[in-house]
Amino acid sequence: MKRFYLILTFLLFSSLLSFTTVFAESKSELNSKINELEDEKSEINEKSNGISNKVSDTEEEIEENQEHQGQTKSEIDDINGELESTQAQLITKENEIAATNNKIIETENAITKTEEEITKLKEEIKKLNEEIKQLEEKIAAREDLLKSRLRSIQQNGGNTNYLEVILGAQNFGDFINRATAVNKIMDSDKKIMEDQQKDKEQIEKNKVEVEANKKEVEDKQAALEDSKTELENTKSNLVTQQQELDQIKSTLNQQKSNKQTLMSELESEEEELHDHKMSLSEEQNTLRNQAAMIEKAKKEAQQQIEQLAEEQRKEEERRKQAAANNNNSSNSSSSKSSNSSSDSNSNKSSNSNSSSSPSLSAGGNGSLIWPASGRNTSGYGYRSFNGGGFHYGIDIANGKGTPIKAAASGVVTRADYSSSFGNVVYIYHPGLNITTVYAHLNSKSVSYGQSVSQGQLIGGMGNTGDSFGDHLHFEVHNGGWSYHGAINPYNYLP
Repeated sequence: MKRFYLILTFLLFSSLLSFTTVFAESKSELNSKINELEDEKSEINEKSNGISNKVSDTEEEIEENQEHQGQTKSEIDDINGELESTQAQLITKENEIAATNNKIIETENAITKTEEEITKLKEEIKKLNEEIKQLEEKIAAREDLLKSRLRSIQQNGGNTNYLEVILGAQNFGDFINRATAVNKIMDSDKKIMEDQQKDKEQIEKNKVEVEANKKEVEDKQAALEDSKTELENTKSNLVTQQQELDQIKSTLNQQKSNKQTLMSELESEEEELHDHKMSLSEEQNTLRNQAAMIEKAKKEAQQQIEQLAEEQRKEEERRKQAAANNNNSSNSSSSKSSNSSSDSNSNKSSNSNSSSSPSLSAGGNGSLIWPASGRNTSGYGYRSFNGGGFHYGIDIANGKGTPIKAAASGVVTRADYSSSFGNVVYIYHPGLNITTVYAHLNSKSVSYGQSVSQGQLIGGMGNTGDSFGDHLHFEVHNGGWSYHGAINPYNYLP
């Protein structure tokens, strides 16, 4: 690109700024210049083809980015689906854990109830055993009584004849007493036998009930052990479910992190795509401007040749007229000559080399002047504020409308509006082979293709485009403008 801008230097300063010199040259010299322009145009066409190839490559990169963007969006859609599925699993698992907790509570309540029932049954068994013991003692006492009565009967000669006892009464009173005694003995014996039988039956009943209670206790204890085992299993299952829940949550968080990463990649790709398009648009616009300026220079050179030919024709006519007048003695000779070419060189603009702001200092080589007065609020390079990142120029802050001046003499290669730069002016400086950029202007005082001198007003400071407050964003590029190809302006500023 360096040779391209050297060619542009020749065209701009030979064709646009030095028309008077061209008029002073001979027709053959102008034709020679046109031939050189044709050669240079061919070389520019080659450069243009190179730019076209670059455009094609950039378009392919854009298509690749768009394709990758589509893939990333598809991946995000997949993750969204996984997130929905994982969220459903999470809800299901939480419900399972809640059910398990309820089951644990129910089992613990059942265990408590069973333990209470077992305690009650054991108390009943104890009570029945005590009753059995008491009944057995009563039965034993009755048996002792009955055995004593049997021994008494045997000692009296066998079975007692209650009739003989009654008939052996001495008198009626004795008879009554003997009859009453016999009845009491018989009733007592009968009651003893009945109580004995009843108690024996009660003992058997109690023993059956005790065995039944023991069996029920055994069954309940077995059920209790089963419940305890089930409780332990349920608690173990709860731990497993909790671990599964934690794993699901971890998976969900990982998926969310993956989604965020993919979203960041997508945003980065979108920004990269935007940068590609912006760079392509800027380069194409700059190329069109440069090509138009070269074509304009060529046309002006051709017009100068035509004008020179016309001047030469008129000069020839004047010489012929003068010769004719010399032959006529009654007329005084006169001749006219055209001094338009020399007159065109009589006035030249002088460049102002005064700095816009003596208070600003960079310590560079001084080939550029400060383009505005104010405060240098942000330098070239990486910065820690305003989101960080690399700053491709310097910022000079001052009030709205503060004069912005050309840092050096040159030609305006761009003067329009950009979404990021706002009102922006590009100036190419052939003598230095650099391009300066003046962004965020409130107003523009120059137009595309215009020649400017150092210190000339080109606009006013503003806050247009992607800007936060009135300031000038100033960039320097080697050769022509190149996206993110700016160099340090301080190297050129005094």
